[in-house]
Amino acid sequence: MAAALAALVLPLSSWFVSVSNAVRGPYLDEIFHVRQAQHYCAGDWHVWDPKITTPPGLYLISVIAHSLRLPCSIDALRAASALCLPLLFLLLSWTSAARNSSRSHHHAINLVLFPPLFFFAALYYTDVASTASVVLFHWAFLKFQASSAWLRIPLLTLIGSFSLLFRQTNIFWIAIFPAGLTLVRELDHGHIAIKQSMARGSEGFGDTLYNIAKTSWKMNVVYEASIANAWLEDYPKTIISLATCAIKIVSSQPRRLFDLILALAPFLTLISLFGGFIFWNEGVVLGDRTNHVATLHLPQMLYLWPYITFFSWPQLYYYLLLIPLSFFAKIPAAAPQEALLIFKRRSQDLLPRLWLLALFTLLASVVVWTNTIVHPFTLADNRHYTFYVFRLLLRRSWVRYAVTPIYVFCAHVCIQALGGGQSRASSRMKGLAGTGRRLALPNGENPATTVFVLIWLMTTALQLVTAPLVEPRYFILPWIFWRMHLPPSAKTLARDTSAKGRSGGAPALEIDMRLYLETAWLLLVNAATGYIFLNWTFTWPQEPGQLQRFMW
Repeated sequence: MAAALAALVLPLSSWFVSVSNAVRGPYLDEIFHVRQAQHYCAGDWHVWDPKITTPPGLYLISVIAHSLRLPCSIDALRAASALCLPLLFLLLSWTSAARNSSRSHHHAINLVLFPPLFFFAALYYTDVASTASVVLFHWAFLKFQASSAWLRIPLLTLIGSFSLLFRQTNIFWIAIFPAGLTLVRELDHGHIAIKQSMARGSEGFGDTLYNIAKTSWKMNVVYEASIANAWLEDYPKTIISLATCAIKIVSSQPRRLFDLILALAPFLTLISLFGGFIFWNEGVVLGDRTNHVATLHLPQMLYLWPYITFFSWPQLYYYLLLIPLSFFAKIPAAAPQEALLIFKRRSQDLLPRLWLLALFTLLASVVVWTNTIVHPFTLADNRHYTFYVFRLLLRRSWVRYAVTPIYVFCAHVCIQALGGGQSRASSRMKGLAGTGRRLALPNGENPATTVFVLIWLMTTALQLVTAPLVEPRYFILPWIFWRMHLPPSAKTLARDTSAKGRSGGAPALEIDMRLYLETAWLLLVNAATGYIFLNWTFTWPQEPGQLQRFMW
């Protein structure tokens, strides 16, 4: 742990000192945040900047630090934000299923090096503290899930309320996401043998929707399959199974209904508190409401996938390379080549059916055609990288449709990677979660299931599709939870299992080369964007003498 912290402090301190020396005054949104924090430090609690949209959690941290005789200068305020990054590292290490291992610490370092997050650790922005508060809640949720309701409910409500002080959209990750996981745990009382029977069906390809619903009703079992072994039809089967189990509890099992409500109590309380805030505030955002109106913006769920793929390709390169090669190997003229035979065999494991690719590409094109929104801020501020991305997308009308296959391909890769690289050629029984009432832990040995993907997609959509503005910072939490639940490589797990067997269960030194490649990539991106921010300055005619800088 100490070595991992030292490895994090080096790039963090270097970045913080560089920004402090080069950017002496508040930059961009820091102007509002720094001014508001200094008002609070001076005791002016009645003053609120109308340009600030988020609650005052970050400023309250600065006030607490000020009460300990620390100044409210810009360097001290930025330091408070920077210190939240090591705290986030600790929380991520403790949350990992393989905690107190070299792999868990390395995994946590890579998460905090995530460029849109790491970049703002040296500026007085809410992102790092807000992310840390959400991960703190998730740690407590996993830690106390089996505790007494008298401890769990007030504790999670308190930590969740604290997280809402930083950003309103945290409600989805402290209430909706854990509520979904808890709901599945409470609904699923089925035995693993029943799950196996549902997955096998009459011909080895899974049961029908009717039989899934009938078995779920009769045996109180939730159907789920490992992502590596799941086809598209497994997702509606999971939804039908969940709905059937829920209807049975509501209609005929009052005792289980009471237990379910008690299990969901902290999340229902947080949702009620948030609803009360919206009623009192007459809206979600606090200030600048004309530029932050909730709008249906479905393409956000398309932009998510290349975003994840760009930052996480070291974790995805197996799929990024093998899927195109598998497709190429299916071409008759190329298939006889001996070098491609292995890819031909793996094509059934990794490639979706072609009609599905065409269907989802068509759906993506319809979404782009009917619901593309370009916020005025996006094309008005050339200091952000999204300005240049959208300028390319909007240069020709056909470009926005030409990239839809990229969205679909990246989505398939990102979801397939959650399965941990298992093969459909293996028994479907090996793909079953078989976890019973136990929640899957982040970065654990069990691959994600259709249940987890559905809950993660629902939570991500609720956060993103109401935001008209496209900002890399909005995707931080969806990426964090995707990356937290990305299982280690199959070779790493096999090596870990073998080493533990030889050492009588003692933890071994785990080496996953994808983690090292990912570290190098994230450091490279941070170094490049940091250099550009510090050195590629320019000026606007309307603000002569004021240096402008490129940033996320």
